[in-house]
Amino acid sequence: MRKKDKKAENDIIEVLTQACDEALSTFADFRWLSHELDYSNIQQSLTVRCVFDADADLKTLSSSPEGLALKQLIRDKLRSVGYLPGNNMNWIEFELASPKGKRKGTASERKVH
Repeated sequence: MRKKDKKAENDIIEVLTQACDEALSTFADFRWLSHELDYSNIQQSLTVRCVFDADADLKTLSSSPEGLALKQLIRDKLRSVGYLPGNNMNWIEFELASPKGKRKGTASERKVH
């Protein structure tokens, strides 16, 4: 990892951790978020996944004022450190936690905040 990539990763982790902490105290059923990105194209490859309790209604949540506020919080945090992901917010995904609270994939495939 190049020094520039490490700085970008640290900046993203810092603001997503802040967003996660705020979301935990603000949004019902929110549990954690994770992100994935390609360092060669951070602006276009960043994906943030927000994970909710297994009994949350994702279809309603995604377009609700609460869901939109969570997406805006994440986007604003990233913009505060110079990352300007797309305005359509398709790069922010909502998903349910599995009954055991774990997502598919290995820990090395995702960053959890």
